[in-house]
Amino acid sequence: MNEIEAIRELIHSYCDRVCNNDQTGWLELWTKDAVWDIGRGPVEGRDALQKAISNSMELFEAVNQMTFNGTATTTGDTGEGRWYICEFAKAKSGKALFYLGHYDDTYEKSSEGWKFSSRRLTWLYQGPPDLSGAFGPPPGYNT
Repeated sequence: MNEIEAIRELIHSYCDRVCNNDQTGWLELWTKDAVWDIGRGPVEGRDALQKAISNSMELFEAVNQMTFNGTATTTGDTGEGRWYICEFAKAKSGKALFYLGHYDDTYEKSSEGWKFSSRRLTWLYQGPPDLSGAFGPPPGYNT
């Protein structure tokens, strides 16, 4: 498998673990000092990532995240990429939600393979699946 295919597998694993609420497996996809920012401010390090994913997933009954087009480049044991995503979610309140956005990533390769060293989400849409919600970053988005 070439380096870009290995990164595509990392991206797939991320979505798969979100869809299955596999928080332990999700955490394994990150470097020890990784940074994750989905618009609420960056969290850094595995302990902070574990708490952030737990808090995020606690809001939902179900989440289905899909990655569409994307690209990645590597230089030695580092890389970067951008991947467009959509996410359908059902909040525990029963509310149906739809999200569009893209992740800007950095990657590091170790003996365990490629891992995320950072992931920053840029929101393109948030709201009901009928697209009556807000396009662009939400109010107060951490830019």
